[in-house]
Amino acid sequence: MVSLILMTFPYPETDYREDNRGQVHFSSRSGWMNDVNGPVYYRGVYHLYYQHAPNSLVWDTMHWGHATSTDLVHWTQQPIALDPQVHPGDLWSGGGVVDTKNVSGLKNGDDDPILVYSGTNGVTVFYSLDGGNTFASYADGKKVVTPGGTSRDPKVFWDPVSETWGMVVWSDEGGNGVDFFTSVNLLDWAFASRYPADWLFECPNLIRMPIDDEHRWVLHAGSGKYVIGEWDGTTYHSDWIEPQKINQTETFAGAGYYAALNFENVPNGRIVSMAWQGENKGSIWTGNASFPVDLTLHHTDNGIRVFSTPIPELASLRTSSETWEDLIVADGTRQLPAGSTYELEATVDVSRATRFTLNVGREVTYEDQHLDGAELRPIDGKIKLHLLVDRDQLDVFGNDGAVYQSYNVRPTELELTAKGRAAVEQLTIHQLGSIWR
Repeated sequence: MVSLILMTFPYPETDYREDNRGQVHFSSRSGWMNDVNGPVYYRGVYHLYYQHAPNSLVWDTMHWGHATSTDLVHWTQQPIALDPQVHPGDLWSGGGVVDTKNVSGLKNGDDDPILVYSGTNGVTVFYSLDGGNTFASYADGKKVVTPGGTSRDPKVFWDPVSETWGMVVWSDEGGNGVDFFTSVNLLDWAFASRYPADWLFECPNLIRMPIDDEHRWVLHAGSGKYVIGEWDGTTYHSDWIEPQKINQTETFAGAGYYAALNFENVPNGRIVSMAWQGENKGSIWTGNASFPVDLTLHHTDNGIRVFSTPIPELASLRTSSETWEDLIVADGTRQLPAGSTYELEATVDVSRATRFTLNVGREVTYEDQHLDGAELRPIDGKIKLHLLVDRDQLDVFGNDGAVYQSYNVRPTELELTAKGRAAVEQLTIHQLGSIWR
């Protein structure tokens, strides 16, 4: 395979300490990074692929960058996975799967085939027989699916009920929406149905998620807008009129959250998702990935919703912790020592406060049962806040994942401000070490 010979590692030396470089959020060693692509788990290793221009600080000819981790926290840069000098077609966003049963018939050696899907205006398949490190082109780059109109961003998923593989691809034929295709061997695909929706633009994903000893199917777009429904093996159905958002910020290509995908083949059905944060940049790189989150479904007063929580492996980065209890902030401001890379957990009684703000470089404000515009209802008069502050990145979680927001901001001294009387029952700051070993 020519791809085994020509894979390159076009990266200068770095200590990952450049100004603005996140110490907790993954960024490419150098070059441009955008959408998360084809994330898979295989034999103890998480493989993160991503849209990449290795020799540019702006969007340019797309490659697939590659990094690996054994814990979803510490990442190691790997050689380029897909290179336009080796692999045919537009190497744009797409998904990947591990073919553990060798339904593709591609297996040749000890490793299960790992297949990834990419391309614009038609889907191309690439496959790895060495555990996801190098890829060959299937059928010399033949397009296995060609939706109508403009199309891109194929994502493949497994349906254990119909025992078939499905593929969802964004297409603008007749307006925004997605085309579904099905296959039994991951290589030959048949058109199944179309799901039109004005909000459903780019980087689609369909995830089977458990709730109440059953399952629902969550369909989301690059923006994180989603609906919940059913997949019957060929057609997606949802009775939702308006979508909700996984990340409740202004999401668009290049914002603090876009184009999330979940890792495939993760043990125990765990759903771990990462997205692109596009507003961070430094001297030798542009863009980073959001910190991984676990996605789960929960019943709320408004119906079933997707919750997002930072993966518990985050705790492995904690180097020291300090806790304050029974802090009263009344019609004023209090400062606390924090630093520039830390995790904050707080429980706040807001029953006598009309406004409460954590200023961490951006004001994270609770007011009128909303956290920065997202509904966050107090429980027994209290709210829970969980922040991940990382130099130029910020992730905000409210009430155990009911609210999830991501930004690129420069941290400042930590300030707590209240209008009325906010009782901070407990606030803990965990200083965090670097993910770069």
